[in-house]
Amino acid sequence: MHQAAPVSVLAVALAAIFWTIGFIHLLGPRFLDNAFKKWEYGTFARLVTGSLEITAALMLAHPSLRAWGILLAALIMFGAVITLLRHEQYLCAIPSIALMVALVPAIFSIPRADRLHFATIETVSVQTVSGQTIAGTQIAQNGQAL
Repeated sequence: MHQAAPVSVLAVALAAIFWTIGFIHLLGPRFLDNAFKKWEYGTFARLVTGSLEITAALMLAHPSLRAWGILLAALIMFGAVITLLRHEQYLCAIPSIALMVALVPAIFSIPRADRLHFATIETVSVQTVSGQTIAGTQIAQNGQAL
């Protein structure tokens, strides 16, 4: 049985967190909507933030897009921390800082380029049958196209 590496589990957990936060932003509970308006960001900024968080979650969950997800999530959290600190909401900034810190070990769950496996096309021998068309080419008995 294959067990997931702890950093991969962390990346998926972070994806779940960002997914949840994103949907909360999209749903716009009163306290969050009021906070965005107080900060003079408005509803549109809240919706964009929620959409970006869901996008980051999807990228974090997919190993080949994880690097982009980490980058996007870090940028979102950096903006959140700056906003919260600028408005003197120091205790509220702590979870955002914790998420930024948790993104660091998630970097180790990004697949290495030398370990990526790509689909390959292998040559297949074709049996020659006189007078039959194979893949749109008429084949003669000696294997030469007519």
